[in-house]
Amino acid sequence: MSSTIRVGVLGAAGEAAHGHIQAFMKDPRSTVVALWDTNVEGLEQRAKEFGIDGVAHSLEAFLARPDLDAVVIATPDHLHADHAEAALRAGKHVLCEKPTSTSRADAVRLVAAVRESGRVFLGGHVYHFRPDYQRMRDAYRRGDIGKAWLAEGDYVANLADMYGADGRTPWRSAADKPQDIMIGGGCHPFGLMRWMLGQEVVEVTAFSNHQAEPRLPLDDCYVAVLRYADGTIGRLTAAAGSRGKVPDGGYVKLRGTEGSLWNSQLFRDDNPYHSPHPIRDFGYETRFIGPRITKTIQMHYWAEQAEHFLDCVEGKAEPMTTVVDSARVIAGLTACVDSARTGLPVRVDNEF
Repeated sequence: MSSTIRVGVLGAAGEAAHGHIQAFMKDPRSTVVALWDTNVEGLEQRAKEFGIDGVAHSLEAFLARPDLDAVVIATPDHLHADHAEAALRAGKHVLCEKPTSTSRADAVRLVAAVRESGRVFLGGHVYHFRPDYQRMRDAYRRGDIGKAWLAEGDYVANLADMYGADGRTPWRSAADKPQDIMIGGGCHPFGLMRWMLGQEVVEVTAFSNHQAEPRLPLDDCYVAVLRYADGTIGRLTAAAGSRGKVPDGGYVKLRGTEGSLWNSQLFRDDNPYHSPHPIRDFGYETRFIGPRITKTIQMHYWAEQAEHFLDCVEGKAEPMTTVVDSARVIAGLTACVDSARTGLPVRVDNEF
């Protein structure tokens, strides 16, 4: 491998790719050498925007490039597993956008491909790189709120401008392979709760309806109750039809035996004033630690995630979200979908 890690991006015309490309171009250890997308016009525009000459017009030509060390998968959700597996089979390291697959069967296949390839695989749960969430996780792992007995996570969004043939991302509401909001949106809070707690979900009971977003051909609202291996109970909400521009994203709350973590703030019973004020406010503490790149269509910690991925490729770190971690997120989310469909509790198979 060249001393410079040469990166290619699949789904390069998309919104997430805009951040990924800039992230790898910013890091002096890497360069973006190749782009591919079925949206030829958008692909050419993106290549021109960043001055990238390596435009591939077929997936086969893209993956056959000898000057390609790593691949970012930023295609629509239902293509992630196929594209990640193809890149691994071609000998490339892979950073795959979440959700890394949309079925447990695809997750099994992807785990096998990573193990057989011996390449680095990072599940792209970019919220894990938010400094306030990292401090929440550290606080829980230190025991600052004791043992969690309730975990809550929400992804309640207004995706109206993304849906429909004229939407920003029309694939999300396409009749043939629409995005299931429990998997495509719920992966944010589900992944965060699992990462913070360090526990697996072993059983779920979920309910759903289809009353808010008529352009989405699937249920648009889910509420699930989760049971973790250590007895913690969780609540997960994923919805796509929120009206009004209310906050959305993977917000997490943990209630423990000695305190609570809520809205990136730490509360404890031993507050000497017995007041509702937080002991620590991680959002405030990290208010000046913004993303290193900001002129992106979607504002996330893209550069921080790219830095971690490059560290993994160089052997300096282990992936924060491995292929098995990613697969267990999918196992839990697809169990929620199955429970909502059948009306029955579903055990989660976390063996990969």
